Amino acid sequence: MSASSLVEQAKCSAAIAAVDKNVLPSVRVLGIGSGSTVVYAVQRLVELKDQNKLNPDLVCVATSFQSKQLISDAGLRGVDLDDLPALDSEQRCFKSIDVTIDGADEVDSELNAIKGGGAAHLREKLVANASKKLVLIADYRKDSQTLGDKWDCGIPVEILPLAWRTIKRQIESLCPKSNISSTSTVAIPVSADSAADAFAFQSPRAELRQAVRKAGPVVTDNGNFILDVAVGKIHDPRRVEHLIKMIPGVIEVGLFSGIAKEAWFGNEDGSILCRTPRSEMKKHE
Repeated sequence: MSASSLVEQAKCSAAIAAVDKNVLPSVRVLGIGSGSTVVYAVQRLVELKDQNKLNPDLVCVATSFQSKQLISDAGLRGVDLDDLPALDSEQRCFKSIDVTIDGADEVDSELNAIKGGGAAHLREKLVANASKKLVLIADYRKDSQTLGDKWDCGIPVEILPLAWRTIKRQIESLCPKSNISSTSTVAIPVSADSAADAFAFQSPRAELRQAVRKAGPVVTDNGNFILDVAVGKIHDPRRVEHLIKMIPGVIEVGLFSGIAKEAWFGNEDGSILCRTPRSEMKKHE
């Protein structure tokens, strides 16, 4: 089997396993992520629908134009995020979606993730944040201990087009020991060891993402640009996320820190690995 076939088989295996475990008949609202692995998840949903194993009232929330098309082509019912009931009366928080299944570009040992390779991370984060459970699906290439170990394309950052050069310069002015952005005096949450480097590079390198088969930059579903921000290994994902997010003109950062509850990986040998955050595993040891 070719390397590409192994990867596709791994994606498919992870998607099927995650859907079978998490999309039970009790699930009424399902978030559908974006990317190549999610295609297999939707295919599995169609199979379960044909077997009458889904909630007959199931509705799906898309995270991109791609996933909206997948939902429609699969004959599933799509709804907008704002059409859902807003408040969970028990939790007193906005968690209208039972579970969301989404892909990832890289996942670390705590299930922090880099997302946005497909430029959909703004809507993906909106849907993830409104979900009771975020489940990530990926192949073995995306499984790592530290973000930046394997993914070398940078952190996707969605920005306003009108000031992209200024935003780029301000991102590149950050340093590994920053607790606040050099462009702001507002403090941000930091880890217990605030003196540690948040990332490996001495300063970030940001590149405007260029489109393929179109002249000029990538334009997101929301009409914005993407900067791919290389920082090397990411030692403190939450801190890096906050540092970049504080810069005016940054709309969303493709770091998902402390959001995912499960990650499923298809391996080269055909096996499937399900991971939960390492810190959660230690609590139960």
